[in-house]
Amino acid sequence: MASETPAGLRVLFATDGSGTARNAYSLIRQLVLPVMDHLTVLSVAPQSFLAGARPDPAYLLKATPAVRRSALAESEEEAQEAATELDPGVEVDAIARWGNPIEEILRAARRVPADLIVLGAKGRSGLSIMLLGSVSQGVVQMSTLPVLIVRPDTDRLRKVLIGYDDSPEAKKSLNYLERFRLPKDVELVFSYVDVPLPKGQRGSRRKSMEAAAAAAERNRNEDEAALAEVAKSFAAKGYRVSTEVLQAKDGQAAPALDASARKHKAGLIIVGSRKPAPARHYLIGSTAEKLVRHADASVLVVR
Repeated sequence: MASETPAGLRVLFATDGSGTARNAYSLIRQLVLPVMDHLTVLSVAPQSFLAGARPDPAYLLKATPAVRRSALAESEEEAQEAATELDPGVEVDAIARWGNPIEEILRAARRVPADLIVLGAKGRSGLSIMLLGSVSQGVVQMSTLPVLIVRPDTDRLRKVLIGYDDSPEAKKSLNYLERFRLPKDVELVFSYVDVPLPKGQRGSRRKSMEAAAAAAERNRNEDEAALAEVAKSFAAKGYRVSTEVLQAKDGQAAPALDASARKHKAGLIIVGSRKPAPARHYLIGSTAEKLVRHADASVLVVR
C-alpha cells in the first residue's frame, strides 16, 4: 500500500452530450473530482452516420464537408457544456475531434496524457450493444490506462465491490483505489471468485489431475488469506469492509461478480486487468470486458 499521497489524476472524460453521458456527472463528482489535477472533456463527431430512414449498420452515410464542420461545432459545444456543468475547480480543456470515437478517445488520452479515462455507458443488450455500447467496450478492450465506465443512477455511492485474487493486477487495482477519497461510510466488499479446474479425463491422467487440483487448493487458500489481510488493512483505515468467496459460474468470474454486486446493491465494481496485447484488441472475453457489457453497476477497470 502506498504510504504517500499520490499526485492528482489527469482525467479524460469522453461525452456525446447525451443524457447517458450526463448521468456520469454524479459519480465523477463523488469519486474523481476530489483527486483530480486536470480535466480534459472530449466530444467526438463520428465520421459516419446512420441513415435516419434506414437505421441499420449497412446504411452508413459518409458526411459531407459541411456536415463535418457542423458536427465538429456541435461536439465542441457539447464538450464546453460538460466542462461548465462539472465545474471541477481545476484546469479544464474542452476539445472536439472528428473520426472513429474509440480511436479518438485513445489518441486524446495519450496526448493529455491521462491517468484515467471516464465514459458514460449506454445499452447492454441486443442492438444497443452493437451500436451504442461498442464505444465503451472498445475503449476497455484497447486501452492501456484505467477506464471508468459509469452506469446511470449512481447518485450516491454506498457500496463498492472489489474483485480480488492476489494477482499483480488485483494488487494494482487496490493501489489505484487508494488514490480516491472515498467517504468512510462507503462499504467495501472484497470478493474472491473460486474458479475450479475443469473436470479432467480419467485413467492415465488421474494422478496429474489430482496434483493440479491439490495445487489449486493451496493457491485458493493463499488467495483467501490474502483477501482477509487486504480487508483488514482497509478496516484499519476506518472503512466498513466485508469479504466473500464466490463460486464461478461456468468457469467465469464475471457473472459471479455481477450477481454479487446486484445482491449488495453496489454502485461500483473494481477489477484489475492485464494490459491488452495487439492480438486481443478485438476479442471479447476477459472478466473486465464482460462486466462492462453486462453489469448493472459502474465498472472501474485498472491496468
